[in-house]
Amino acid sequence: MNRRRFLGTLGRLAQGAAAGAIGLSACTALRAGLGRTEPAPPGQHPLRPPGAMAEPAFRAACVRCTLCAEACHVGAIRFPGRIVGAQSPLPRGPGSIRGDGVAAPVWSARDTPYVLPWDTACNLCMRCGEACPTGALQPIDPAWEVVAERVRMGTAVIDRKICLPWNRLSWCGACLTICPYRERAITVDHQNRPTIHPEHCVGCGLCVEVCPIRHKAVMVVPPFAPDRGEVRAE
Repeated sequence: MNRRRFLGTLGRLAQGAAAGAIGLSACTALRAGLGRTEPAPPGQHPLRPPGAMAEPAFRAACVRCTLCAEACHVGAIRFPGRIVGAQSPLPRGPGSIRGDGVAAPVWSARDTPYVLPWDTACNLCMRCGEACPTGALQPIDPAWEVVAERVRMGTAVIDRKICLPWNRLSWCGACLTICPYRERAITVDHQNRPTIHPEHCVGCGLCVEVCPIRHKAVMVVPPFAPDRGEVRAE
């Protein structure tokens, strides 16, 4: 082997080693996040990634391999241990006064994959289903009409009490602009007040992420009941 070929081989080996080190570092960082607690704004709901099997079949099939999160190039898929504050706050008890802390549930996520739409919503690329080795996330063709027919991560709901256009505080329109199925899943009236059409909503959560209201005027309700653990005062 001449000197030039030898140096070329060394260069390719070095590049391969560097790529492997970067991949290992990313995987290690992702796995280190398992078991962490994720906060949720009041009334919000974590969602399963697109193509998830029905509960509890999903939990039985999911092996917590994190491959779906590694395939998600926008970082929407998380593996929290617990989600604190998810779902609507529990009602105040008898005798409570205004200003008391409300009781908020702690959701046991059990290190399974979730999308937290108030932070990073799903962009419907469908790479997670291709990466899942057990079928817990079913592979779905990323064609727009196929996604519209097969994906139901949840259904968006607008809180008209705090939505800016519904209170005539702003023209806004952020949810309509970001919705991949605008004019179908979300429409607006002559005053730019949005309305959700559940039959066309895929539940990606992009409308939640982009909503400018601090506690979000829109939520996506998933098609499964959460595992509610202990309750804490907030």
